[in-house]
Amino acid sequence: MTVRLATGPVSWGVDFADSPSNPPWPRVLDDIGRSGFRHLELGPVGYLPEDPRVLRAELERRGLEASGSFVFQPLHERKRLTQILAVTRRTCAAIAAAGGRFLVVIDLVTPERSATAGRSDVARRLELYDWQALVDGVRAVAAVASIEFGLHPVFHPHAGSYVEFEDEIERLLAALPPHAIGLCLDTGHCGYAGIDAVRLYRRHAARIPYLHLKDLDREVHARAVARGMDFWQAVSAGVFCPLGLGCVRFPALVRELAAHGFDGWATVEQDRDARRPGPALPDVIAGRAYLESIGVAQGASVP
Repeated sequence: MTVRLATGPVSWGVDFADSPSNPPWPRVLDDIGRSGFRHLELGPVGYLPEDPRVLRAELERRGLEASGSFVFQPLHERKRLTQILAVTRRTCAAIAAAGGRFLVVIDLVTPERSATAGRSDVARRLELYDWQALVDGVRAVAAVASIEFGLHPVFHPHAGSYVEFEDEIERLLAALPPHAIGLCLDTGHCGYAGIDAVRLYRRHAARIPYLHLKDLDREVHARAVARGMDFWQAVSAGVFCPLGLGCVRFPALVRELAAHGFDGWATVEQDRDARRPGPALPDVIAGRAYLESIGVAQGASVP
């Protein structure tokens, strides 16, 4: 088993490039350079410089390389597909310029589904027309990544989106062949949706070359679900915590990765509200240290 580790601006609260609460990008890159990670996801396109020469120089100056990045767009909205593909091309160009290999494809959190995040029994599923729009949107984004830029697209189920729960994940994977798009397993979002990440990995190991390693605070999550908090409120309340302090079964996942000969990437994340007090860097370092304590380090080969 070989796991190549990365982190990214998401752990500093950067979900959208234009958010006024975003910390300055030079400070985030400086922090990542000090964190002990040598690779990063680039974050939402437009947050870091898009000029390839500037971006490469900023990464090289800190000893960093890119693993990839993500698009976080309303893939279920057919009328916005042209705009989504434009964002996808900008994102893929930045990834390719920085030497990354993966595009993580995520359906945008909506107010409707954010309000029922973590509560499968009350969450409305997409009807056939809108579901087909989502499938077509994912297929189109994946094709841009793979055909136009030579990247490896992977789909990321996300709490508060229209692909959150296990039935939705299985439905999407059944609609799209493995050669079109892989699966990014996010341990924290699995936990939020009530999915056992270890079992999900076991079932789809051949389709998963990319992980997001995130931990979930059991008490905050239970309170968020019981009180009907929306997803972003739960993030602000600290529902995601440093690796090793929550309820995700990371040692069991590592054993499963080893059993299937995993050879890929894992981005260490902690979704957070950038407006909350306290620096992100100590939590990121703690996450890396925890993984090292269970045998997973930079480029680790684990028997």
